[in-house]
Amino acid sequence: MEVLRSPANPRIRHAARLRTGRYRRRSGQFVVDGLREIQRAVAAGVRPVELFLQTQQSERLRQQHADLLAAPQLAHCQTLVAPAAFEKLAYGERNEGAVAVFETPSRTLEELRLPPSPLLLIADGVEKPGNLGAILRSADAAGVDAVLCSDCATDLFHPNVIRASTATVFTLPAAACSGEAARSFLAAHGIQVVAARVDASATMWQADLGGAVALLVGAEDRGLGPQWQSQAIRIPMAGRADSLNVSVAAAVLAFEARRQRR
Repeated sequence: MEVLRSPANPRIRHAARLRTGRYRRRSGQFVVDGLREIQRAVAAGVRPVELFLQTQQSERLRQQHADLLAAPQLAHCQTLVAPAAFEKLAYGERNEGAVAVFETPSRTLEELRLPPSPLLLIADGVEKPGNLGAILRSADAAGVDAVLCSDCATDLFHPNVIRASTATVFTLPAAACSGEAARSFLAAHGIQVVAARVDASATMWQADLGGAVALLVGAEDRGLGPQWQSQAIRIPMAGRADSLNVSVAAAVLAFEARRQRR
């Protein structure tokens, strides 16, 4: 098997540059760290382009993940990388010896297939990839039918989104769109929007979260703008803090909606 030894190798440089959003969008590819996340991407049908394995860890990885590395999707696109060159690929201290490049799958509103009376979660204007990934992870755990990322400053396939979502971004129905497109989509499908606002008079316990509902959370620094005309609810707070981290708020609302719909 070929061994790449130079950090300046064009394939190494290409994969490393996929950690920047502009380059990801232009190339139509993204990068995934770690074999657990790689396995989940492959299982979800995302097409791999190249799998890089660090030479000093490759034997251990082959023993621990024999079935995955022998899978038809990955068997013919594996490349060994010397440790010095692999450092350019790996993310910070999270060097697990495996990094893969995948083709970016389409995630549009038009492709969403919703059940009757769906439960949706809208992340509006979220900037931090870790927050968006945590929102996706919580949505998956709560059984949310789809997540809309409206006017988000990060993208669904940012490496930190993938990691924070524990790769549920590959299996959970999700779409990136503008706020205007999200509002048109929800209106066309008869989905009621219920927004989390700190100044709302009604609590989440008083709201009816059954039926076709989209739970809306906004970025912590600026909240939701007036363009979101919707029912407003708040999460009861017992301490001095007047708000929660956006991913925590999304999780609390999603599980309350699931409780009501049980």
